[in-house]
Amino acid sequence: MATAAAGSAAKIDGYPCAQCGAPTAFKPGTHDLWCDHCDARATIPRSELAIPTYDLFGKTAIAAVGAADIIAGGREAVCKNCGARSVMTKQAQRCAFCDSPMVAEVENDVHLIPPGGVLPFKLERTSAGEKFATWLKSRWFAPGDLVARARRDGLDGVYLPYWAYDARTHTTYTGERGEHYYETETYTENGETKTREVQKTRWWSASGAVDVSFEDLLVCGSPSLPEPMIRKLEPWDLPQVVPFDGRYLAGFVAERYRIDQSEAFKTAVERMDPVIRTAIKRDIGGDEQRISSMDVDYEAVGFRHVMMPLWLTAFHYRDRVFHVMVNASTGEVQGERPWSAMKIALFVIAITAIIVAIVVLATRH
Repeated sequence: MATAAAGSAAKIDGYPCAQCGAPTAFKPGTHDLWCDHCDARATIPRSELAIPTYDLFGKTAIAAVGAADIIAGGREAVCKNCGARSVMTKQAQRCAFCDSPMVAEVENDVHLIPPGGVLPFKLERTSAGEKFATWLKSRWFAPGDLVARARRDGLDGVYLPYWAYDARTHTTYTGERGEHYYETETYTENGETKTREVQKTRWWSASGAVDVSFEDLLVCGSPSLPEPMIRKLEPWDLPQVVPFDGRYLAGFVAERYRIDQSEAFKTAVERMDPVIRTAIKRDIGGDEQRISSMDVDYEAVGFRHVMMPLWLTAFHYRDRVFHVMVNASTGEVQGERPWSAMKIALFVIAITAIIVAIVVLATRH
């Protein structure tokens, strides 16, 4: 595998401006490529093609492609620290996912399923930065220099790979239906005899089958960011997903998936489970339900590969990497932030002083 230093002079063509030849980039909130050099713009034509759906368990061949096929003039880079593989139309000096200063360009030797759909960036960098700063200011005990650091280091525009699953499920089950009834109970309280109604439950055997369908169940195909935070960015604005066009990636980083469609489906199954259980309990009826066994048959499972946009910052603070991300479609902010030991110490001192003052005043009166 041939590599080149991050600062190498390898030329990236991307999508040159038709007017002046300078590189163009996708403008969030539009469907246009903009040229920063001469301010020309070119509208990305809307495709009428459907986003391709593949059969997860079928034998249909899928034409795998490399980075150069995804985005014109794109280069693929792999981070030596966290392993993220990114496709971009610009030189990278650091990894967007872990803030590592070394990103090595690699030859396009990995061929994967191409994206079929993309949710274009809607939120501009400035607006995302304002949301980030607002979020950070609301975090108690966060180090005071982080807002200034966020403004200085900025945010990276990143497309994350997702798998969107459709499935029909047929589940046979056994269990029990509980029905409440009440009995009068006598008891003694303070020497007085009283009665009360006590709830009890009769259990009956139950069995049956339920059919539950799922559509656009999303699972991220990247392990580069904390999964709980990624989940909290949802929901994504799925109605705005358009057929994939590499021009929407121009000027941004697009991560290649490292969790394939079969592995990600295991996570999809885990997320289907509580929905199926709810349907079973509804089918059992009664006042309470117990599920003894479930046999789930996953039918007609289809998947699509789509790219979702976010603004991301990864920053080092005292030898740890922290992430803050903004859903570039809805503006939802999620992240981690360090705690300021100094602020916590001052807060404890202040609270202690207040308590001491209250005690002193109380003793004087």
